[in-house]
Amino acid sequence: MNPRLTIQVVGWNSSRHLRETLAALSEIPSEQAVIRYIDNGSEDHSVEMVRDLLPNAEIIQLDANTGFARPHNLGFSKCTTPYVLTLDPDISLVWEGMEKLLNEMDKNPKLGAVQGKLYRRVPPPYEGGVGGGELQRLRRTPPNLPLKRGGAVLDSAGIVQTLALNGKERGSSEPERGQYEQPAALLAVTGGCGLYRMQALRAGKTLGVNAKTPSVEEASEIFDKDFFAYKEDVDLGWRLNKAGWEVGYIPVLVGYHARTMGRRGIFNWGITPAAISGRVSNMRSKYSLRNYTWMLAKNMTWKQEIIHAPFILIRLAVFFILSLFSPQLFAAWGEAHRGMGKILAKRSGGDGKTLGVNGINPKR
Repeated sequence: MNPRLTIQVVGWNSSRHLRETLAALSEIPSEQAVIRYIDNGSEDHSVEMVRDLLPNAEIIQLDANTGFARPHNLGFSKCTTPYVLTLDPDISLVWEGMEKLLNEMDKNPKLGAVQGKLYRRVPPPYEGGVGGGELQRLRRTPPNLPLKRGGAVLDSAGIVQTLALNGKERGSSEPERGQYEQPAALLAVTGGCGLYRMQALRAGKTLGVNAKTPSVEEASEIFDKDFFAYKEDVDLGWRLNKAGWEVGYIPVLVGYHARTMGRRGIFNWGITPAAISGRVSNMRSKYSLRNYTWMLAKNMTWKQEIIHAPFILIRLAVFFILSLFSPQLFAAWGEAHRGMGKILAKRSGGDGKTLGVNGINPKR
């Protein structure tokens, strides 16, 4: 039996949470999935940990940290399975839920990408004590999402589009109350645990209609390598939607996320001066601002520009004011400007649909 899924993990000095991730992956039958670990030049013992806990995993070692897109694109180019899962190194996968997503993919050939429900991963009160450790607790959790879940915190129920045409993670940090129990159309699936159809990825490469004489790397570009990190999943989902693929959410539990990279959105920054200052000076905010402007330039239609201009301008104005207090964030404006020509060469067409604005999904 040939595996129908490749599970692709990109890590960079990820050993802190990697052991739990690998332990969950080790329980997946080898005939069900190919597991590929791509290391971004880590200086910790991540690679040795993978070799020890997943001896059958394919390992690709890069010399330096090349971000999120390039390693995944390299992995995509090696995929021989019909489906691929991009998995963050701090997510413990629930295989029973993933099997349900794969079955949905099999049933619907128009479904280009899909995700399930992610919970926030928190240490149990009995770590290593009575009842076992964290992994034992996670593995006992059923994947069918009963209505009463007892204290769970949501991490993601898919990415929808805001009025400012940014990506918003549905359910992030919300207590589990039985919400998000219906299938839904999405703008994008989270790159941390997103299931993609390889046929859709190959058809939806970031190379736009204006690109000329692409390099070998550009010709195989799926996640936009110029983004380096952050919003590549939103950009890809937007492109898949515009290309006519369905991007969806199925209400099954697929994993637990330690969320080491922070949450999406300005309004998740916190309200204390220290919290805001820390986020303004964070590289994540710099990349998020730059990549947001590039994402708009690549994908926004003139209809969307007219309708959403006030909200876009408000968001950019907030970022501009914040950038006055952070040289690092201010530098994002210059980077966005210098790279705009290359980004515009990747621009593609579309019908101007706004997908999942504020969590309200349009008819499809």
